[in-house]
Amino acid sequence: MDTQEAPKPPLAGVIYGKICYWIVMLGILVAVVGMIIYFASDGHMDKAQFLDLLWDGEEAEVIWETASIDHEVPEGHWFLSALSHGDVIAMLGIAICCLAAVVGMWGALVGTVRSGERMYALFALIVACILTLSAMGVLKIH
Repeated sequence: MDTQEAPKPPLAGVIYGKICYWIVMLGILVAVVGMIIYFASDGHMDKAQFLDLLWDGEEAEVIWETASIDHEVPEGHWFLSALSHGDVIAMLGIAICCLAAVVGMWGALVGTVRSGERMYALFALIVACILTLSAMGVLKIH
């Protein structure tokens, strides 16, 4: 028998993993509740038209202008003002899942600093800042 111990994962990885796991679970729960509400009532997007446009492979701008209530492409965190619709609650759940990486990376930075790994801490800080600025809408890919 081999009595060799399995290697321990780095503290930063454990912190990142646990934070991301629980935030993603919360986001999934919110998204599922939102979809149930959306299927049981009206939403911000016309269901039939929205799905037809998706299956036809239309561009995002065309889908928003055609299927949404206000017929315009939203900007930024638009869904925060429309949380009375089930599909918007589902989109909030997706946003919460995306936020998991941001919060997890800041946690990983703390874990890396506590481990005394300066080079990795610098990389973690850079990634955490990029993710945070992207989530805030400051950095955009267009």
